[in-house]
Amino acid sequence: MSVAGRWASVPPEVRRRGVGGAASLLGVPDVGDRGAWESVDAGTVDGVLAEAAADRALPWPRTVLSDYARYWRDGVRVAYEGPAGELRRRTSTAVLAAAMSGEHLDEAADGLLMLCEQTTWCWAAHESFATARGEVVADPDDPYVDLGAAETVQLLAWADLVLGPALDERVPGLRRRLRREARIRVFQPFLTNRDWHWLGLDGRLHNWSPWIQGHILSAALLLEPDPETQLQLVDAAVDGLSRYLDAMPADGGCDEGYAYWWNGPARLVEALELLDRITDGALDPWQCEPLAELAQYPQRMALGDGWYVNVGDGPARPNPRQPWHVLHRWGRRLGNPDVTAFAAAHRDEPLSPALGLGRVLIGLFDREWWSAAAQPLELPRSTWLPDTELLVAREAGLTLAVKGGHNDENHNHNDVGSFVAAVDSVPVLVDLGQPTYTAISFSPRRYEQWVVQSAWHNVPLVDGAEQAPGAEHRAEDLQPEEDQLTLTLPGGVVRRTAALDRDTAAIRVTDTWQDGHAIVEHFVIAGTPHHHRAGELVVRSLSGALVKLSWDAELGPGDLERRAVDDELLEAVWGPEVHRLAIDAAGPTSFELTVSRFEETL
Repeated sequence: MSVAGRWASVPPEVRRRGVGGAASLLGVPDVGDRGAWESVDAGTVDGVLAEAAADRALPWPRTVLSDYARYWRDGVRVAYEGPAGELRRRTSTAVLAAAMSGEHLDEAADGLLMLCEQTTWCWAAHESFATARGEVVADPDDPYVDLGAAETVQLLAWADLVLGPALDERVPGLRRRLRREARIRVFQPFLTNRDWHWLGLDGRLHNWSPWIQGHILSAALLLEPDPETQLQLVDAAVDGLSRYLDAMPADGGCDEGYAYWWNGPARLVEALELLDRITDGALDPWQCEPLAELAQYPQRMALGDGWYVNVGDGPARPNPRQPWHVLHRWGRRLGNPDVTAFAAAHRDEPLSPALGLGRVLIGLFDREWWSAAAQPLELPRSTWLPDTELLVAREAGLTLAVKGGHNDENHNHNDVGSFVAAVDSVPVLVDLGQPTYTAISFSPRRYEQWVVQSAWHNVPLVDGAEQAPGAEHRAEDLQPEEDQLTLTLPGGVVRRTAALDRDTAAIRVTDTWQDGHAIVEHFVIAGTPHHHRAGELVVRSLSGALVKLSWDAELGPGDLERRAVDDELLEAVWGPEVHRLAIDAAGPTSFELTVSRFEETL
């Protein structure tokens, strides 16, 4: 049964009681329950109070029109999104500090009112209403509901829950303002406009759907005073969440990658858990497919030491500060000790206000999470995701990940058949991942960005042509085995087999084609090249390991191109430069690359 079906089967009186009484059923106490707040993890309290004290010494972030307009003027998004995010982060920190210590209440109120006074909560990159008018100023009477609006309304809702009595005493009237802004900016547009692309009514669903609708759900439970409107909001959010889960592949894969998994499937599960809490377990969504598979995705994609198999716009080394308590509870609900153990392996990661106020508050009062013992990191020997078309195989410090798929995936890169080779957890032949987003990132000019082009992935140039975007450009005739994947690349010319040879501790990638085609093999390298000669290149990886790439010496040394990394996000992962090895395979009808440890010393 779908989530929507389960929700409909909950007795109406249980739904009404749960929705109307959510504030007392979610398991998060208000500031008046000093016993509960004084029992919060001392290390987390110290960290939040130190952060709040540091914030006090700084001016509040300012969101100004000139920064907003830069999206249209020169394509820059971060000039506005940075201060807007910092205002939310600082307000969340002040709310937590006020609940933990009784101090910082004025800072929390100041931040909440500043959020209410913003002309828009929508980020410029998403403000299509203004764009359609040929303007750069958002219209408060025609608000666009996007990720920024969702993040802001959830902050207001959870702040109201925990600080409500204190706000009424200190700043009477603020809570009424919070409700007004939530109603005008989010609730009314959500109910009256069903054209939002993130609803997925056209069948195209991505992480916006659970991210936005999960936040609308929590905000409706905590801020909407009218019972009938509250039920309408919750029912609409449940319908959207159910549609998103129904669209997930049965294998539990996420075509947006591990980093976006936290803002896709994880957001979904957080929302489902809220519904389960307010119905006292009557919803019981945990048997819905494919929740059990989705919970295993982070472990299946982990390389170790903070590195992950990345696809599309996913970073290979994302922020380790994730809400691991969410995954831990998910594993507990499923009764899956592998999932809970993987989450517990990250038990020491701080619970940061930057994660979002709701996530932090739920985590603070998850007693089982705080009592969980840290676990060693255990990774599966091999994973094949048949719907997502992704193979990951590991052996003795070597990891091979190879993808099929198509070139119209969410956050797509033109990378069908590309692979990642990692040694001691660290990628050497890499997928560069997400660059800093600008105005062209999700525009018709998207593929002008070098990092999304197939020429900067580990796939060949075929007859002088790169892979093109579009769902018709896909892998064909896939033959998966435990340690290898064979597939035909888009265009039907090249047949590729990528394999992990456990006996010889090597990764081998073999391409074959019919005579008469010009093939140039491309390999994107992170690390420092050494000993470049015909048939061989030694690379010192970012971890210091020595890795040998070898091929038929008759093809020569190939061309090794250095490229400066001119993007802050990419540089934070890969350093100031990467290299691309291009080998002209003209003449033969096959090519093989071997990746192994270099056992000698430099």
